[in-house]
Amino acid sequence: MYRREALLWIGKSGLLPFVAKLPEFSIRSVTIDLSEVRRRINGHFASLLSSERPYGAYGTTSSQEVDLYASCDVAIARHIMGEALAETLTEDQKQQWIDYINSYQAPEDGSYTARFGHSKLHANGMVIGALGVLGGRQRYPVRLYDAFDTVEEAVPWLEQIDWAKQWSASHLFWGGIHCYSLSSACTVAWREAVFAWLNKNLDGKTGWWRKGTTYTDRHQPLGGSVHILPMYQHHDRAFLYPERVIDSVLALQLPNGRWLDRPNPKVKRQHVMHYLELDALYALQYMGTLAPGYRTKEIGKAVHHYADMVVNYWNDPQSDWQNQHPHQILSMVGTFGLLQKLLPERFVDTTPWTDIFSDIRLYDTSAVEVL
Repeated sequence: MYRREALLWIGKSGLLPFVAKLPEFSIRSVTIDLSEVRRRINGHFASLLSSERPYGAYGTTSSQEVDLYASCDVAIARHIMGEALAETLTEDQKQQWIDYINSYQAPEDGSYTARFGHSKLHANGMVIGALGVLGGRQRYPVRLYDAFDTVEEAVPWLEQIDWAKQWSASHLFWGGIHCYSLSSACTVAWREAVFAWLNKNLDGKTGWWRKGTTYTDRHQPLGGSVHILPMYQHHDRAFLYPERVIDSVLALQLPNGRWLDRPNPKVKRQHVMHYLELDALYALQYMGTLAPGYRTKEIGKAVHHYADMVVNYWNDPQSDWQNQHPHQILSMVGTFGLLQKLLPERFVDTTPWTDIFSDIRLYDTSAVEVL
């Protein structure tokens, strides 16, 4: 399925072409009503708006402070939860939101400010997702692609990524290489060169990038690889070692059900829906579609084990999830979306949710770019 056909198909159906359903293993098997999750999260998002600012200028943890990421996070989260923003918002609301996001764009290189500590390329990816679902365009051309937008530049650029610390370094790939691959300026030859390099440097024993790398900690290859895998998914390219990725992700799960082994000492109640958990679920879900039937029981046990923790967290009035920045809340929303795909009987809604990696509508660079 080509990209344009995929966009049209998803736009009509709201679903990905294949969703793996896992068997029940949880002792409790407590269900979550995702329509109630959506209502509570949207209620919190509404509290972050102020009548004194343009629509879409969301606060961070209160209505007082704003940044670019809060605005992009909420747009993407509302989309993932099943809202068609192009239809639910008025034309004035959409334009205010689009203009507010673009007010952060610098004319010199098309980068965005107020990035919540992230790189220019990561912010570029966030903006593409938000503007895409709002039906907007960037105000200025993005010159950040200039460092790798030719066949001659792409491979040296990939070589210089810090693969030992790829969890953060891969954000540059995600908001750069991946987004550019879906630009109307990108050539077939460029994509072929990038995929050839990725395949050549993929470790056949683990399914991780980059072959021969010694990682700085256990989280790096999982957190890094998931920023690359969507490029295979969105271009319908064969991924060489889905079974090895499944093996690697299952081996990384901790006894408590999580994948992140980095507790926050500043909080009493740990927020259990971190981006690394979302990464693990996405890898298992996507690789499961490429290797159907492979270790299905083990995947089911792993996902149910983590789902038990999510259920307890969400139902705990002390979880304090509202005090997180919308970027962390976006990881919760994406996690719920993946759990709905993996455990539809347990995470229930009549509306299909998506997630930040699978949904190609969040990567429609050609629709939002200005060349």
